[in-house]
Amino acid sequence: MTAAFLTILPIFATIMLGWGATQYRFVEEKTGESVSDYVFVIAIPLLMFRTLATSKLPDLQPWPYWLSYFIALAVVWIIATSVTRRAFARDATESVIVGFSSAQANTVLIGIPLLARVFGDLALVPLVLLLAVHTPITITAATLMVEKAGPGTNRSAVIFQKLIKNPLILGIAAGSIFRLSGFPMPDPALAFLKLVGDSAAPCALFAMGAALTRYGLGGEPRLLAVIVFLKLIAFPSGVYLLATWVFPVPPAWVAVGTLLAACPCGVNAYLLAQRYNIGVGLTSGAIAASTVLSVVTLTFWVWLVSG
Repeated sequence: MTAAFLTILPIFATIMLGWGATQYRFVEEKTGESVSDYVFVIAIPLLMFRTLATSKLPDLQPWPYWLSYFIALAVVWIIATSVTRRAFARDATESVIVGFSSAQANTVLIGIPLLARVFGDLALVPLVLLLAVHTPITITAATLMVEKAGPGTNRSAVIFQKLIKNPLILGIAAGSIFRLSGFPMPDPALAFLKLVGDSAAPCALFAMGAALTRYGLGGEPRLLAVIVFLKLIAFPSGVYLLATWVFPVPPAWVAVGTLLAACPCGVNAYLLAQRYNIGVGLTSGAIAASTVLSVVTLTFWVWLVSG
């Protein structure tokens, strides 16, 4: 309980800093939107570039491990999207945003510190193998679906034109190309990328807190509850069951995959919603609510996989 709480407290405090600074007029409301633009257009793309260009992966192809995680992710995403569309009568674009929120875990801000604290070096290999593909796959899939669901974007050529201009896609593509080139990353360039990339997380959390002053917790408590339940309970349950009963996954890898899935909603869902100006309140509320509740749920999952 203490480890989970101490890991999550600084994250929630940064969200509340953004909320308080905006609520009490220390900064203007538009400041949060500007910070969000910086994160989406500059900081996250450079973070994706650095991650893909410099990650050192072991010579393994852990397909059972990946399948356990991403099958559960896909099922949760589909359920969330369908429920939002049919039960809550939201449009196709917002339904995609909700699905992304339910399946996008806060791996960097919570997952890495929590796993390091609970399992130490035993978590290193499965952690790197999952983080190397997690964000590029989920962000690319979400962007594709949002663009396709948007009005007037049902033609492949139009979707392609928008994708090649999307900063996140550009960062992922550039990082992949640089990695394949085999060129070493110069130290000054790596220092620059680290400096900017490391600013993404606190800036995104601050911007999300600022958004809470306008949107609150999303205005739809039932849908918010669906997102939080799918993210904190259904997603890790799916990973755990698949990794223990369906696929031959080592126990330490089961623990890493389950705990990463059990992390609260990731900030990237808010950034995507802010970028397309839809579902912003819902995603910011889901991140805040799931972060608070994950103190309890993560404690349970740590107990389960550590037994």
